[in-house]
Amino acid sequence: MSRLKVGFASAVTVLALLDASAALAQAAQAQAAQDGPSAGTGSDIIVTAQRRSETLERTPVAVSVLSADTLVKQAIVTESDLQAATPGLTIRAGQNSNQLNYSLRGQSLDAFSDTRPGVLPYFDEIQLDGVGGGSSAFYDLQSVQVLKGPQGTLFGRNSTGGAVLFTSARPTDTFGGYVSGRVGNYHAYQLEGAVNVPLAGDKVMARVAGFYEKRDGYQQNLFNNTRAGNVDRYGLRGSLTINLTDTIKNELVVDYLHSGGNSLSGLIDSLEPTGLVPLIALTNFGNQAQYNFLINAFTGGAAGCNATTNNCAAAYAAAHPKLDPGGLASYLATQKARGPYQIESDGPAKYRGRNIIVSNITSFEVAPDTKIRNIFGYTYLKNGIAGDIDGTPYGIDDNGNGGKNDDTKQYSEELQLVGKALGGNLDYVIGGFYSHETNVDLTTSLLLQFPPLTGTTVYNKLTTRDMYAGYGQGTYNLSEATGIEGLGITIGARYTHEKIKFDVLPSDTAYLAAPAQLATYDFHQKKSYGNVSWTLGIQEQVNPNLLIYIASRRSYKNGGYNGIQNPVPGLGPNGGDGYGLETVTDAEIGLKYRGNIGSVPTQFTIAGYQDWIKDGQRVAYTLLGSTPAAVTVNVPRSKVTGFEFDGTIRPSSWFTLGGSLNYTDARFTDSFVSIGGAPPVLFGTYPDTPKWSGSVFGEIEVPVRNSITASLRSDLYSQSFFWFASTGNRSPGARIEGYTLVNFRAGLADSDAGWSLSANLKNAFNRVYYVGGIATGELFQFNTVVPGSPRTFMAEVRYKF
Repeated sequence: MSRLKVGFASAVTVLALLDASAALAQAAQAQAAQDGPSAGTGSDIIVTAQRRSETLERTPVAVSVLSADTLVKQAIVTESDLQAATPGLTIRAGQNSNQLNYSLRGQSLDAFSDTRPGVLPYFDEIQLDGVGGGSSAFYDLQSVQVLKGPQGTLFGRNSTGGAVLFTSARPTDTFGGYVSGRVGNYHAYQLEGAVNVPLAGDKVMARVAGFYEKRDGYQQNLFNNTRAGNVDRYGLRGSLTINLTDTIKNELVVDYLHSGGNSLSGLIDSLEPTGLVPLIALTNFGNQAQYNFLINAFTGGAAGCNATTNNCAAAYAAAHPKLDPGGLASYLATQKARGPYQIESDGPAKYRGRNIIVSNITSFEVAPDTKIRNIFGYTYLKNGIAGDIDGTPYGIDDNGNGGKNDDTKQYSEELQLVGKALGGNLDYVIGGFYSHETNVDLTTSLLLQFPPLTGTTVYNKLTTRDMYAGYGQGTYNLSEATGIEGLGITIGARYTHEKIKFDVLPSDTAYLAAPAQLATYDFHQKKSYGNVSWTLGIQEQVNPNLLIYIASRRSYKNGGYNGIQNPVPGLGPNGGDGYGLETVTDAEIGLKYRGNIGSVPTQFTIAGYQDWIKDGQRVAYTLLGSTPAAVTVNVPRSKVTGFEFDGTIRPSSWFTLGGSLNYTDARFTDSFVSIGGAPPVLFGTYPDTPKWSGSVFGEIEVPVRNSITASLRSDLYSQSFFWFASTGNRSPGARIEGYTLVNFRAGLADSDAGWSLSANLKNAFNRVYYVGGIATGELFQFNTVVPGSPRTFMAEVRYKF
């Protein structure tokens, strides 16, 4: 459906909402008369962006918040659902739908990179590693906060683009809970629930929550008559809060998630004839003379292919009767005609994930305004993906049965002192942080399965990271000192020391190299980093409704080692397997308002920013010797300029209108990079960053009878195109076209009885769109893309008790 048709349909939807709301206005007048002057702005939204509880509109940080009610209303159950609901956030897929990455303000993580994500997730204040990038599930959450911009002082690990904070629902001293069931198309069903039990009044309180989800995949694989994108997962969470005394509290949360099924596959989308490996010709085995010549060339004549006694092309055709003899060029046209939900993939398709997260927070109130907090965390994240990387039936590149496997364990310990000083004018946080993390990566790669070229490579690495950090940040109220009411200044700094060890394990293929080459390897490398990150800001609470702030921050991502390379010491430009430190410095100006404009309750935020990036960590696809590889390199200089707006108005007690608009201009400004010691090449396109994105929604809520309320909501999300490669100048097909999606929700709820009924329709006009891909065009002569979800609907029954 064209953008014009979608826009027209959405406009009709808004008009329908207005028309329906007008018809029901009389029923709502009595309620409207009872509302106070700030009706419609909602209750205070509490955020912890500065590691202390503050209202959203008085926090001088760009942050978006999704409350528990919002998560339920918009049926946000996975990372992919967050994008349309969070201004400026992009959820980018890589190899497939289970290799995901957050992107904010031009900061992300390229597929197959060994570096840290630019945007880090946290669960109950415990940083999740993010290696492997598997999807998760959102249930029984108190809120999701998306912090934008460098986070270098207050959180466990530095991040350059932002942080996503997941906070679970806490136990209370009242017995209660909820249960919900959802059913939808693609044989989808979800069960979810929680129960809250006060074991000893308000002294000992427990909460147990769980969910189960199952759904058939959106893709049909014609190669083996299976489905791709199947979901089969469940989770269980236990929370225990103990108030040992009036001043000592302990909060323990243990979360378990098991994910199964398989992934939506990437599929071939464009050809790049100038790529290094001539796969357009090699897959064209219908041209027997050309195919035989290429096989002989790759093997130095050892294959002995000829047209009579050893016709390699004819033998390959006989062994693969399902394949199109015209190769990639012919197959691309076939795939385009089918659309993204019918594929032919010869690689294995499976996904297994297991997460165990423990968060234990102990708080000691040592004075009325002073608290000591101890935050202990343990995470065990196990992620295994086996899939077809090339998205074709030709056996070019897949993980084999071994797949790509990441096992990550992390222990962390953080001690904080939080309080007020200097007559209550200073709000401060001082702390120390330590973490020990290990990641074992075991990846199998099957490349060019054209006998006798077929080769299997095994990468097996252990990365150990030990981090020590000390930090402090405070906001001082300058009102008394300057006579300017509401004026404040924020200063923060953090010193971080991180030691990284990189061990190549015995099953790695690198151990099979010739003795002369082995002599150049170092199988046990290590390096230490020490850096200072900081934040400096000034803010003015002009009046109770309006906050203006200016801030500048600096943060880092430390360097590391490319696990897919042979362990040659040194940085990439010198032929080594290492990459260096990335530094991000920003400047931001923002405005937050919450109040009435005329008689209309209004809430909005505006932020403008400029990021300066030095030695940005990006992936390049290249040949290392004769082996295709994706390696992390440093691009010398980049800039990101943008602004963000989101807001809501409530013209009446029964009607809410809101939306967002985001502009991001991300570009490389000094971008010649040497890969593997080769002559420098130009990195010409900034990845994972649409220049424009935005959303608009309308919602009506009207009383039907007694405590029963009906609601109707429409959401529209749109974004412009974006590149998924840093070298789109050499691979023009490595881009995702812009798209527009429309969602609807209708609901009926009884606040007294506790029940609710709802129906959600997502991608209502069945728009075909894509959410990421792999830019192997300059290497393999083609690029792949991962499709987004087709039209889905789901009905829900929920009961609170």
